[in-house]
Amino acid sequence: MSNDISEDPWAQRVYLTWLARDTRYALAALDALMDYSQQTPAPPAAWVAFEDFLNFTGKISRTLWPIEKKGPKGTPEGLIWRKGRGSYLREVLEVSDSSPLEAREVRNGSEHFDERLDEWIVHLPRPTAEEWQAGIRPEFAAPPMRLVDVEAGTIQVDGAQLDLRLMDKELRRLLAKIGELEPSVAALPHEMAALLAASAPIPVIPFDAPAQNPGGIQAWLDERKSADPPPQDRHTAPEDTKE
Repeated sequence: MSNDISEDPWAQRVYLTWLARDTRYALAALDALMDYSQQTPAPPAAWVAFEDFLNFTGKISRTLWPIEKKGPKGTPEGLIWRKGRGSYLREVLEVSDSSPLEAREVRNGSEHFDERLDEWIVHLPRPTAEEWQAGIRPEFAAPPMRLVDVEAGTIQVDGAQLDLRLMDKELRRLLAKIGELEPSVAALPHEMAALLAASAPIPVIPFDAPAQNPGGIQAWLDERKSADPPPQDRHTAPEDTKE
């Protein structure tokens, strides 16, 4: 097997199909987030959609900009492949380094929200009653809140901000480009396309392809045909055995 994804159509189909699947889910989560966020107060489902959106855009981002180091279950061969996979996909999908999909600050802030809370808690002043009565007013930093600004079309986590309009535009462009390169993504339901893409790359063997027989399957059939008795004689006993 080549180490170059550009020479492996099956691998290309797998990555493009799963990218399309994650892109569709990210767009669905974004639509749900914007709908829920317009309610006052926003229901819990809004924050589920918030996390789903960051989760699926994170998958897309890691596929296009993979972390180039070997994980706990990684192999040297997988690392070599991963180093070339991201650059190949960005090139064929025309994803620039300025794409909003590359930004990870908001997603990191959400995934590591507990760490943001740790930093806020340990650095927050604890004034005593005596200090307060004496007029000492320390500054209290704002908590690392997760915010949705429907009017501005942005989400924020601990000060990091993401423009949802730009994300929506880039996700739809990406999905359309994938459809151009891998038509099955557009022609089939995305779950069926993903299932097919996950199937092993079993080759389709032509009828006359070489088999164990040196002449191929056709030669094997020809040999069987020549070895069989003519159809009219198959059920006729030899002359000397007739009664």
